[in-house]
Amino acid sequence: MTGHQRVTSALFITCGEGREIKHGARAGQIRWTEMPSARFECLLCQTAETPIVRLGEPIPAAVARFIAHIRTTHQAVCTATPEGATAA
Repeated sequence: MTGHQRVTSALFITCGEGREIKHGARAGQIRWTEMPSARFECLLCQTAETPIVRLGEPIPAAVARFIAHIRTTHQAVCTATPEGATAA
């Protein structure tokens, strides 16, 4: 590896903690003690973003949608990159 590399962003994903309900009307659902979550931090423009969860949307789907959103849109709006600086 040649040259210097630097970290420009961080993605934090917490898988959460929960237990499956075994009996009753809610059998098969998860009772969360710690909800799964994701957070993105851009170290260049100092932006921190967390996902917006839609009502009824499964948590893994919300996290996956958030990651896809960050990958496709943040570079275009980041004021610290040439692409975002011209868009801002």
